[in-house]
This record gives sequence, structure tokens and C-alpha cells, in this order.
Amino acid sequence: MDQMTDANPTTAWEAPVRLLLAELHPARPTTIVDVGANPINEAPYSALLKLGGCHVVGFEPQDAAYQALLKTKTAQETYYPFAVGDGQPVELRLFKSSGMASVFDPYKPGLRAIGHPGWAKVTGKIGFDTVALDQATDLLPFDLMKIDIQGGENLVFAGAERMLGTAVAVIVELRYLRMYEGEPMLGGVDTELRRQGFYLHKFMFNKSRMLAHSQADRVKTKRMQDQLLDGDGIYLRNIAEPDKLSDDQLKHLALLAAAVFDSHSLALYCIDALAARGAVAADLARRYVNTLPAELRNGA
Repeated sequence: MDQMTDANPTTAWEAPVRLLLAELHPARPTTIVDVGANPINEAPYSALLKLGGCHVVGFEPQDAAYQALLKTKTAQETYYPFAVGDGQPVELRLFKSSGMASVFDPYKPGLRAIGHPGWAKVTGKIGFDTVALDQATDLLPFDLMKIDIQGGENLVFAGAERMLGTAVAVIVELRYLRMYEGEPMLGGVDTELRRQGFYLHKFMFNKSRMLAHSQADRVKTKRMQDQLLDGDGIYLRNIAEPDKLSDDQLKHLALLAAAVFDSHSLALYCIDALAARGAVAADLARRYVNTLPAELRNGA
């Protein structure tokens, strides 16, 4: 009889991931390309990285952020001080917050609308030659692209169409309220990714802000954050047709679903497809559910 796992909440996520790492054995490690790898926040794949379950190739053109990445990198991480785009030169606008750096000018009306006109102050500009990933001869195939570059996403996608052709997922920042002049916004990014064969799976999170108004000092700001600003969305290669995905693509997607996306039904969907091909043990899906926290299981 299989043992069920009710692990400590702080480590409960590890059990299904460790099971997949032990069972799937893709031909190469799951590979993640991080475009705009500025380590302001913990990367969504950090848990998988800590378990030794992936290799990360990151690109970060801002020197301070790049140096910070080099100080903490492991043997599973490789970083380059390059700006990724469509291969054409760009001018990067710098702001007080390094997380706002963009190839686009700030959209001042949008920033005023959420009460942060000061965010629009450009503190400097740096010219860069961009690297199109399709032209990067040293870049090996990858499975997930994570991208956060404040409006320049479609330039990267246009320069990476060949490399994205074998990827199974993209994590991308989506904008709902304009912050930069000319940025593609949710609709533009969604259209481009759909053109390349991806569709929206889920949101990892969304951020909202209170709109500026005359009574701001009389209300609870955190209870009145009505305006969606941006958030991270997960796009997947079309899983409605799993027969078009290779065994290894399904294996990488299952692992990413369990360790990065918190999408256990997706992991099980991939496991079932693999089991139907005889590519994994027939009972792997059942054993996977046994490792899930009790709140996700229905009875035995």
C-alpha cells in the first residue's frame, strides 16, 4: 500500500517535486531562460533550483543587478550582461527603482492616475545592442522563458520565435494600466504569444493600486486598490493536443507545473499522457496524488 504524505506545510510542496525528479528522467535537465533576471524578488523557479531540478540561463543588462546575480549564483546558473530583444540597438531608460528600467518612455498620465507621478522621472539612459535569442549560437534549447522587462516583451518574442518553438511555457509580466509609452499591454502580448502557439493558463499574481483622488487621506488605501496594474501570467504550449508534444516536453511541463506553477492538475494531465505512451510507470499519477497535501486530496 502506498504511503500518503502529510508533510510540514513549509516543505509539503517538495514531495511531489522530488517524486517527479526521481521518476521522469528527461534527456537533459529542465532549462529556464530568464530575460530581465534582476533579483529584486525571489524568482518563481527558485524552489526547483534549490532542489537541483533545473538549469537557469539569465540575461540582465543593468550592471548592479548583474553583479548581484553573480554573487549568489550556483553551478546550475549562468548569467550574461546582455539586453535581449530583436537584435536591434535600444536605449534603456533608467529610473530610481531598477525594476522600472525600460526601453520605453514612461506614460505620465498612467502614473499620475495611481498617485505616483514621481515614478516617471528618468534618471539616465544607456544605449545597448540587443541579442536576439534565435541568433545566440551558444544558447541550447530551453523549456520555460520567464520574462520581465517592462514593455519590451514582444521585441524578445519576435527575436526568439525559433527557440520558443520547442519551449513548453512562458511566464510573462502582463500590463493592464499603461505605464510606458508604446508598450504592448495585455492584448498585444497575448496576441503575439498566441501567434506563436501559446495560450494563457493562469495568473501567478496580479497587482492593484488605488486611483488618486481628493479623499486619499480619509480612506484605507489597502482596502481600495481597485485598479489592476500588472501581474504575471503563465502561457503554455497547446496542451489540448498532447500528442503534438514529445515525451521530454511533457516531462519538463509536468515538473514545471508541480514546482513552479502550482498547477497540480496540469502535472497529472502530463503524467497521464506519458503513462498512456508507456513513458512512465502506470501508477505514477496515483503516487503523485499520494504526495500532495491533505487539503488537495479527496478521501483515500
